[in-house]
Amino acid sequence: MIAPKIHYSTRDERIAFVKERFCCKAPACGGCGSCNMPGHRSAMDTFADYIEGRKEFASIASSLWKQA
Repeated sequence: MIAPKIHYSTRDERIAFVKERFCCKAPACGGCGSCNMPGHRSAMDTFADYIEGRKEFASIASSLWKQA
């Protein structure tokens, strides 16, 4: 599945994408780690700017993998 572009998607569609892509169960995960995000943050927290329509998914994802 390709990340929906901000201008062509709703907040709910972006949430669904992040949850499906990373198997994220936040906020009920309790830090389960199944999404394997840097800093032990949930995928929902990591991609909050994408979900809220402030930054594209690819921009956030590329910055994460540069840090690794």
